[in-house]
Amino acid sequence: MASPPASPTETCSLNKHLICSICMDFFVNPVTTACGHTFCENCLTRTFNYNDMACPLCKQHQSKTPKVNIVLRNIIEQIKRLPNEDDDKYTGAPGEVPCDICTEQKLKAKKSCLVCLASYCSVHLRNHSSTERLKGHKLVEPVKNLDERACLQHGRPLELYSRRKERCICVSCMGEGQEEVVSTEDEWNKKKAKLENTKTELQEKIEKRKIQTDEIKASLKSCTNQVESEWGDIEAVFTALIDIVERAKTRVLQPLKDRRQAVEKQAKDLTDELEAEIKMLEKNIADLTDISELEDHILFLQSYPSLQDMDNIKDWTEVEFDTKLSFGSMRTTVTTMLEEIKQELEKLTSTELQRIPKFTVDVRLDPTTANRRLVVSDDGKEVKDGGEYKEADDSPGRFDLFGSILGLNSLTSGKSYWEVWVSKKTGWDLGVARGDANRKGKLLLNPDNGYWVAVHYEDEKYAALTAPPIRLSLKEKPKKVGVFVDYEEGLVSFYDVTAQSHIYSFTECSFDDEIFPYFSPHAKQDEKNAAPLIIAAAKHCEQEMDVS
Repeated sequence: MASPPASPTETCSLNKHLICSICMDFFVNPVTTACGHTFCENCLTRTFNYNDMACPLCKQHQSKTPKVNIVLRNIIEQIKRLPNEDDDKYTGAPGEVPCDICTEQKLKAKKSCLVCLASYCSVHLRNHSSTERLKGHKLVEPVKNLDERACLQHGRPLELYSRRKERCICVSCMGEGQEEVVSTEDEWNKKKAKLENTKTELQEKIEKRKIQTDEIKASLKSCTNQVESEWGDIEAVFTALIDIVERAKTRVLQPLKDRRQAVEKQAKDLTDELEAEIKMLEKNIADLTDISELEDHILFLQSYPSLQDMDNIKDWTEVEFDTKLSFGSMRTTVTTMLEEIKQELEKLTSTELQRIPKFTVDVRLDPTTANRRLVVSDDGKEVKDGGEYKEADDSPGRFDLFGSILGLNSLTSGKSYWEVWVSKKTGWDLGVARGDANRKGKLLLNPDNGYWVAVHYEDEKYAALTAPPIRLSLKEKPKKVGVFVDYEEGLVSFYDVTAQSHIYSFTECSFDDEIFPYFSPHAKQDEKNAAPLIIAAAKHCEQEMDVS
């Protein structure tokens, strides 16, 4: 009858007898001498070469090199294939589970049994493969806390799953009700499939977010490119402005510089002449002093100078030092500078008009605010003067004297932009109005009364309705006017969209409450000014800007 294989502990005790005393390692091709000592074949051969065929341990002479011990060699090879005790020893490292059966030296568990509720090392696990009644037990990878796999109330394994209670139960936990109970394996299969679906959904969400991340990066790159482009344009404008101001400064200061140089030269010339005369007079005084000290009458009279030369000395009382600063006006230079600055700043308008269409709002007209002469289109996009009053209720919000109308859009925050076709008009009002601004009687359309309005009148005149109004000079008649409002900044700006130029801006506006787009097509005269004001479609505004 065959004996069971040796345990790792037993194997360890044998290892010390299988070590070569020369190389201190397992025998390789072991050979046994006539005196009974065993060595590696190569170790013994090398020793014989140096020690005249003497046994390394007992020094007994050997007549020949022994042959390899085949049986011993096979035993060593078999032992090497056995698991190492150190590898199987339980150390308490993370992930390791001790065998519940080992007593003295705990080994690492290879499997845990969900029926026995115990963990087994490789030695103690053998019964589960050799004993018939244990072969059906559920073995899993080592589990550290098997109490979580058992019913603490009944001490039985958790083999079932209650879908109503949504937890694992044992057989004794089953009630008499109709609750749906399945095996843990069935529920595992179901929930595993559900997990796979969840993983798929999560993976899809990951892919969507990756796409969004790529879109954000692409948008960032596009925005960065746009910023760099605008940065260059704006920097070029302000560099040009600095150059204009510096040139104007040079022109204005040049007369002062020239005058200073002229005055300095005149002062130097006069000073040099005066100093030369001073030296000459001082010399004359010294000569006269020498003469006056002569005791010899004859010599004194002969040396006495002619005083007629003194009469030729320049009379400095008639000489004036001109320090007057008369250069004329600087206005021409300043006016030229301001015009050049204005032209240069106008280059920024194209940059503005590339930005603001992103804030386009779909403005529609509010018929309940329209003067009774006005005709509003069904889509709320056009308004014109009908030439006569029509029947309509006189509500508090309706303009009764001015031919005006408000938009439906209540602006209370952020930025807003819209465009209006005005090409066939000889007069119009455009802008914004506070919701509580007066709409009855003769109105003063200015910011103090809640109106921020630009006006075109008498076919060729333009003005910003401030207090007092400011006349505006436009190079050409606008075909389409853009209105931009920044509520937080208190800004209302008007642009000639076609010419890509700035018309006027109200700044530091006090809106306080909601504001509304304001329109007036002005009254028609016969067929003159009969065309409507037309609010451009929101998409059209952005598309046109993209094209331009």
